[in-house]
Amino acid sequence: MGLPLGAALAACGSSGPTRPGTTSGDGGGGATYWYLSTQPQEGVRTRTVERFNKANPNGQIAGTTFQNDAFKTKIKTAIGAGQAPTLIWGWGGGTLRSYVQAGQVEDLTSWFDQNATLKDRLFPSSFGAATIDDKIYAMPCETMQPIVLYYDKRAFDKIGAQPPQSWGDIMDLVPKFNAKGIAPFALGGQSRWTNMMWLEFLFDRLGGPEVFQAVFDAEKDAWNNPVAIDALGRMQELIKADGFIKGFSSITADSNADQALLYTGKAAMMLHGGWTYGSMKQDGGDFVSGGNLGYINFPPIDGGKGDPTNTVGNPGQYMSISSKATPEQKEIAKKFFATELMGDQAVKEWVATGAVPIVKGADKEFASSDDAEFLNFVYNIAVNAKTFAQSWDQALSPTAAEVLLDNIAKLFQLSISPKEFATNMNAVIGK
Repeated sequence: MGLPLGAALAACGSSGPTRPGTTSGDGGGGATYWYLSTQPQEGVRTRTVERFNKANPNGQIAGTTFQNDAFKTKIKTAIGAGQAPTLIWGWGGGTLRSYVQAGQVEDLTSWFDQNATLKDRLFPSSFGAATIDDKIYAMPCETMQPIVLYYDKRAFDKIGAQPPQSWGDIMDLVPKFNAKGIAPFALGGQSRWTNMMWLEFLFDRLGGPEVFQAVFDAEKDAWNNPVAIDALGRMQELIKADGFIKGFSSITADSNADQALLYTGKAAMMLHGGWTYGSMKQDGGDFVSGGNLGYINFPPIDGGKGDPTNTVGNPGQYMSISSKATPEQKEIAKKFFATELMGDQAVKEWVATGAVPIVKGADKEFASSDDAEFLNFVYNIAVNAKTFAQSWDQALSPTAAEVLLDNIAKLFQLSISPKEFATNMNAVIGK
């Protein structure tokens, strides 16, 4: 939300562009599609487009890849200027609401009514972030991505400890790892949304989903909830205790540098999205294949009211159709939704990346996978969670989300107090 989120990737600029199927800048009169770069997810998206183009020579899709942070800036600018791609990839929630309010995306409610079989194929929980005022404006797609607490089993062996079962355990582990010259936690703090994942869990484990729900519902002074202040204070206690790698505020998640700290043994743990499993498997040598990677759901906090089965992150990714697209482009987009986007081959390929597709019955593909243990872990978290909360920066409006990320960065840099954070955030509730 990070999420909220997709793949994790370098500071700004396009990594391409690449245009599967066609080479003309306007897609040769066909549909256009921007999506996130970084393997292995990029490869699945590209091959899905290529299969569609091969099957539909008279209705092509031209794809362009962008790194995560660059994409977020570029897509908002393009939509605001009325120059959006045909297919608008995103995370739903507050950003989608802003597109709907500006009349920039198609209402897909009746289309889903006409394609009930397709709708029924997807997890019902994935439609929440696609639905604005009881109407569906996006096709849920790709994968469920809860935030996971990863750890290096080798680091725990070095200090003779077990993975944390409570917040108290986390705080107790910090000095033990530091004494061994191992950073307790990797963190790509320059990206800001990575810091946010910590607060999402602290709020939930201390007070349950109702604490942030009050913010989402625009309740006055919701950030002043005592649980929120407690969570913000605990966060700064962990930072002051040297819980994170030194210099974390200058490390980018977009370059996957935070993941590298974990698999190279420089950090013991990392709180990050389910999507990072695939890139650690790809880039981390034998870290994953050698059985060195462990993972757990975020532990409870003693005395907290939150259900420990709750999770946060991305219930799915979302694809909308630009209202500014031509009728022909819209038809191409809808055909893509109905056939290849979450077709059987795409599901198989998402599983092969170590991810859980948002398609019912996808777990039947897990048994033959080398990643079956992790896939079942993620599947069970997502399916059994009492609450699967959307990443805050995707749930809120773009205006509030930007203020949130700025203040989270200041909180982690210890330049503002919890009460100052709450005051700053209360000022943008409902905006």
